[in-house]
Amino acid sequence: MGGGAIIRPPGYRSNAQTSSHIIGEETPQLSNYGHEAEANTLNQVLNYRSNAATSMLHRVPNSVTHVASTIHHQAASNMNMAAANTAHQVPNTASQGPHQVPQTTPLHSADATHNREAITVLSDETGNPEKVDYVLHPDGLWFPHRVVVGKVSGTSYKTYFKGPYCNWKMTPPQVQQRWWNAFKHEFSWDPSVAKLVKKGWKSKVSRLLSGMVSKMCNQPDYNAEWCPPTTREEMIQIREEEENKKKSNQCSKNRNGNGDQKIHHRQGSISTEEVRLKLAKKLGRPPTPSEVYFETHADSGGRFVNAKAEAVWNDYKNRKDANLQCEVENRRTDDELFLEATGGWSDKGRICGLGAATDSFYERPEDRRTKKSRSDYAMEQKKELLETKENLAQTQENLAETQTKLAETQKQLDALHEQVRLIVQANNLSVTPTSTSSP
Repeated sequence: MGGGAIIRPPGYRSNAQTSSHIIGEETPQLSNYGHEAEANTLNQVLNYRSNAATSMLHRVPNSVTHVASTIHHQAASNMNMAAANTAHQVPNTASQGPHQVPQTTPLHSADATHNREAITVLSDETGNPEKVDYVLHPDGLWFPHRVVVGKVSGTSYKTYFKGPYCNWKMTPPQVQQRWWNAFKHEFSWDPSVAKLVKKGWKSKVSRLLSGMVSKMCNQPDYNAEWCPPTTREEMIQIREEEENKKKSNQCSKNRNGNGDQKIHHRQGSISTEEVRLKLAKKLGRPPTPSEVYFETHADSGGRFVNAKAEAVWNDYKNRKDANLQCEVENRRTDDELFLEATGGWSDKGRICGLGAATDSFYERPEDRRTKKSRSDYAMEQKKELLETKENLAQTQENLAETQTKLAETQKQLDALHEQVRLIVQANNLSVTPTSTSSP
């Protein structure tokens, strides 16, 4: 995979939950759907026809045996030729007519330059466990890596593009799922990062799709042999609609910011995250975001790719000099100063000039809000728990006092009962009649 970016964690082995059904935009789900079922059914048909022809030969007179034999060989040859052309038109049952069945080449053995009409569904939790040499390690480089990016495009629009998929939102859900299933066949990963892998894949494929469509529609010489010419023409017409042109112009303005220039970089096809890793190895320590920015936007002589890239750097330097004039306790970090110089987070969650390395330096606002809300919730739960414990302790104390009072009351009641008994006994003795002698 290059650079040790994608490695297999020691002792890692997961079993994916596979399913034999087929996923496709137009492909029906049938039982026994594949080469094996087709071959078995086809052999039965050929054997039946061959036996029937042989049986007919025994009923023909000897004088025409040679002619019948010749006809038999021609029929067998014709059947073989027809079988090659209709290998995928085998009836499901004896009572049903022929059903057109698309080719179902296994994804792992299919050519990346051909459309895959059917793929086996793998678990989202692990991907393809058979890919022992292609593992997205939790601490490794994922979608910024060139090899992974190549797999993303090679398993999505470059293998299945049958409609005007101008962007991710215009791509049908079943096509999105098909692309994701195809990607899962190329890598394996630990279940602990399954959601992060799918999120990163979706972000990467949507951006690649938008960039590719822009090139197809704006560059007539752009080679996209995997896209039908009629589909390409349809996408050009869609993008020429007034509403879509307004959106495109607005996106261009957003990318350029307040100025007329867009910040370019000089690392070519190497992602900013790869540059960060190489720079860390060179420096022997983790680089700062400003160092990565300078590495990707200026040459060894300090000359920047354009004026806008240089303006961001100069703004950062000015902020850094001004920060030194502040009191020590009021000074801000270099990373905070650089973030301010770039303009901060964009509406799409990006930082100007850092590209794929953004998440390696800064925590996203939404993640920070999520952590804050979780922290607040935990504090509330802890507070409620303490209050509950205090209430429980008070209740137990009150219960103990009540039990003590109840015991004292019981003693008083027992003493009262004893007094009543003695009084009653004394009264009984005083009213008992004395015996008298008879005259």
